[in-house]
Amino acid sequence: MPNIVYVLTNPAMPGIVKIGMTDRANVQHRMGELYSTGVPLPFDCVIAREIEDKAAGEIESALHTAFGPHRINSSREFFQLEPEQVEVLLQVMPGKDVTPPATDQSDDLPPDDVEASSAFKKKQSQTNEEEFLDALNENGRAVYERVLALGKQSGMRIKWGLKGFSLNAASKGAMVVICYGYPPLSVYKQNIYTGLDTVLKKSNVPEETVETLRENALNTGLFEHAGQGENLLCRTDRSWDDEKLDALTGWMTTVVEHIRKYET
Repeated sequence: MPNIVYVLTNPAMPGIVKIGMTDRANVQHRMGELYSTGVPLPFDCVIAREIEDKAAGEIESALHTAFGPHRINSSREFFQLEPEQVEVLLQVMPGKDVTPPATDQSDDLPPDDVEASSAFKKKQSQTNEEEFLDALNENGRAVYERVLALGKQSGMRIKWGLKGFSLNAASKGAMVVICYGYPPLSVYKQNIYTGLDTVLKKSNVPEETVETLRENALNTGLFEHAGQGENLLCRTDRSWDDEKLDALTGWMTTVVEHIRKYET
């Protein structure tokens, strides 16, 4: 019997995701169960994947382990993460996508609850380039202006979130994250995080080439290890000269070139 591995968010808990599994017939039923008197607003489903029996539990456990450093409470399935960081991994897992439409929060939500959730979301807004750059210090602004300019010039998609953004290249109809950018007041403290895990999972770039890209990034002296997986971080709260900026954007350009090279 298949189970559903899901990633949920709640508008009342920005920056937090729930990574869980259910044996219910659909994820909307589970979302309704989670919407108890202790939760102010209904949950939204970022992604839900129907996976056969044992594999579902293994995948849920793997996600919990991978994002363990960001777990808020060891006895709860809540993590301080951007939803996209989990979504890109679950998208490439085996199984069937059963993500409900964005408007279909649960099977039986009362109209008042739906209205309250909608009204609350309208009060929230995604950040934009101007707000994001204004929040940075002088060093960070120099870096992110170059990174965003590279994205525009290269035809990449800049996807804005509540706090930061992701820079994406298209491959096989999917969006492959090149990097994530965060402001100073986020948990990631203005750092840039690479998307090499996503490159490995969602593009045709061979594993050995991804490892070479990773080593090349470390060899620039601008990146360091970011914990588990292939991803690295780059600290922008430092003095940047043109040579370093060129090295950073040059490396990102190389990643995009490899994604496009191996696309077919």
